[in-house]
Amino acid sequence: MGCHGSSRIWTMLPCTSSASGCWKQIVKLGEKKLWNGRSHKSYFFGVLGDGATINFWADSWLRDEPLRLTYPHLFRLEKNKWVKVASRLQVVNDTKVLTWDWRSNPSSYDEVNELFQLLDDIYNYSWKGGIDKWLWKGDAQGAFSVNKAKHLISLDPQPYLSHMKWKGWVPLKCKIMVWRAIINRLPSRVELIRRGVVLPCDSCVLCNSDSETILHLFTGCLFSAEVWSRIGYWCRLEPIFAFDVSDLLKMVNIPPKSKYLKYVLRGIIFTTMWELWNERNTRIFKGKRRRAMEVVESIKSTSFFWIRNRSRFKGLKWLVWCKYPLDQM
Repeated sequence: MGCHGSSRIWTMLPCTSSASGCWKQIVKLGEKKLWNGRSHKSYFFGVLGDGATINFWADSWLRDEPLRLTYPHLFRLEKNKWVKVASRLQVVNDTKVLTWDWRSNPSSYDEVNELFQLLDDIYNYSWKGGIDKWLWKGDAQGAFSVNKAKHLISLDPQPYLSHMKWKGWVPLKCKIMVWRAIINRLPSRVELIRRGVVLPCDSCVLCNSDSETILHLFTGCLFSAEVWSRIGYWCRLEPIFAFDVSDLLKMVNIPPKSKYLKYVLRGIIFTTMWELWNERNTRIFKGKRRRAMEVVESIKSTSFFWIRNRSRFKGLKWLVWCKYPLDQM
């Protein structure tokens, strides 16, 4: 098995030019959560053919979960998060050849260990070629049907249950906004149009480059990405890669932190989401705009005010907070 160069990616559901009818709707609904915490898209499994429509890191094809979750350290090194399997893995003269595109070559223990495990997985993986196929795990035969999907959804014992942490120093209104974002119940432009509200367009007001869904607004928007990058730098976090709104809340566990650091960091994440949503509303209803760095400064001041007045950390110093908020815990 050959190994060349270096690489990275993410994905959701298979979306090809041949997708039509109900499959387009499946792609749109793929980000929504079911009662068991899994998304609709997690029930689809790729059967590798030529690898032209399956995402290497973000689709489930080699394992029961996307490789981005199995090999997170390698995923951070990947440049092209949406790369297809065909661009990373080929068979030449019965030999599997891998082509990578890393930001930097794997060097740490975790990175090298994951690389060897991934190479071993790929070496033992066999397929017959042809075209890519997709199976649906909600059926024993792997066949998707609307009726079976409806049955799966109907099993929900508590349709709107969210596993987010409610204990914290941010106001209740902020927590409710975050909870509504997790269950996709905020009035984004796409959701308003789906409900019959007439709008001039569905573009994201923060970046104007894509439709405004909750997933895009908090995880896919270029403006939001810059804000998250600055917040990550401020809190000295590893690069932030989120595929779902709930992934943002998981940042408090990477790397493992004490309960006090989690407590503070969770509040900062909630405040960031709150400020992004407010920036979106201010642009729509008041016509005012701020730069990403100005939003970040507002996040720092708002979070400092809240934690000083709504928690037991009364002795926080503003200058130290601005430099590194977790340094005083």
